[in-house]
Amino acid sequence: MKQHLIDASSLMLLMKTASIETQLHLLRASYLLDLTFYEVGNAIWKETCLTKFLTKNESEVLRNRMQTVLARTDRIQSDPSYFQRIFDFSESEELSFYDSSYLFIAKERGLILVTEDKELRAKAAKHIEAQTAEMLLS
Repeated sequence: MKQHLIDASSLMLLMKTASIETQLHLLRASYLLDLTFYEVGNAIWKETCLTKFLTKNESEVLRNRMQTVLARTDRIQSDPSYFQRIFDFSESEELSFYDSSYLFIAKERGLILVTEDKELRAKAAKHIEAQTAEMLLS
């Protein structure tokens, strides 16, 4: 049974540190939000083009891995009927709409949220179980 919802921060860390076999194994048993696709693409772009943290070759390897993983991981699609509830949740928790989307969907579906964002983990802990990628790997 799938029980984890992995956000973009944890997915990026897993893509950079875990073997492709480990990535595929973990992500087959997990969900991503459809917005994760865009967040991760933007993060790779930023680390390649703006901060130059990734070389062109490292970026290409990471993009290829990401494409493989995204093609094999179940994504939860945006549901327009959740828009107002997520917005209300973001106001009450004082979180961005993006972060609130992860937390709201994890809570709604009874999933463990995997995130590297300390603030999001702290807010999530009031509602659901939250962990880091390192905890997921152990």
